Amino acid sequence: MYSGRAEKTIQACRFCWMCRHVCPIGLKTGKESHNPRGKALLLSLDEKGVDLLNDLARDIFECCLCNACAENCETGYEPAVFIREARQKVYINNMAPESVEAVIEHALKTGSIYKETEKKKSFFSEISKGLPETADVLIYLGESAATHCPEMAFSLVNLLKKAGIDFMVNKQEVPSGAELYDLLGGVEEVQRIARICTEQINTSKAKDIVVLDPTNARMFKQEYPTWGCEVKGNVSTATSFVDKLIKDQKLVVRKTQKNVTFHDPCRLARDLKETLPARSILSTMGITIKEMFQHGSLTKCCGGEVLASHSNYLATLTAEGRLDDVRRIGVDTVVCACPSCVNNLTHDKSEIKVIDLFSLLDSNC
Repeated sequence: MYSGRAEKTIQACRFCWMCRHVCPIGLKTGKESHNPRGKALLLSLDEKGVDLLNDLARDIFECCLCNACAENCETGYEPAVFIREARQKVYINNMAPESVEAVIEHALKTGSIYKETEKKKSFFSEISKGLPETADVLIYLGESAATHCPEMAFSLVNLLKKAGIDFMVNKQEVPSGAELYDLLGGVEEVQRIARICTEQINTSKAKDIVVLDPTNARMFKQEYPTWGCEVKGNVSTATSFVDKLIKDQKLVVRKTQKNVTFHDPCRLARDLKETLPARSILSTMGITIKEMFQHGSLTKCCGGEVLASHSNYLATLTAEGRLDDVRRIGVDTVVCACPSCVNNLTHDKSEIKVIDLFSLLDSNC
């Protein structure tokens, strides 16, 4: 059985086509079950006794949970609610595809979908070198940056040093549980990880928690409080924090002449309602921004790390869809403010240059 909210959403979505034109995966594959309507219709039939759950198992995990459908919904439904619950049901009933099950099992053991344990350990040891063990500002860097985009994290650290900020980084940073939450919803295992992460952050006694990855910022701000996990101190995104440093004239920014487009991370623009700070940072550098058609809260997801962890071919296809948007407006450089987006959009065969916002700013300060 599903929760009342999930069941209500399934019934509302099962015959509604209104969001099919915004699903980043459905647009690339043309597969009906990659859209919320297709998933909801099959789940409603499964609830009526038609044995479809096993056949639907892979499709239910082939979703970015980017909330483009919810943003486009005039009646306020959020398909991600029933998709997370359906994923939990599939896993509990031992129906998860082998590739998905392997990711979930690893995440349940470690709290993270990322397997490069030694690489992460080395990263946190190196980036925290020379930093104080206590400070008013704590930088939470996240698993994605530590594993796939360390240069972005080092650039953020460099910027704070240049601004004269006294800050710290946990040498053994605890995962937030964000990826496992997307795979299984708010189950007890995810809430346990959240409690451990909250305790580590609160033990630091930092007054400001600056979060590099918007996915983690969303967890701290929106999901943790529903589980009774209160992160003490002010939680802010790295983009908003750095933008304020510039406005407070703590960073001296050099002008550069570039024409770029900016890819809004869906967690940042849609879930956290933040679209201006990154653009403000780019404008301060004198950079001309040419917007893609789907930008701001209408942004198109580029795939996501969770999808890539078990269905990399589909994540690559989805990223290619976003790169096509870049090509359509005639620019060759896209700037990202999320480590996952940088990793997903960077492909050896693409002529599009992918730059992270903080590395770009660091080179111009």
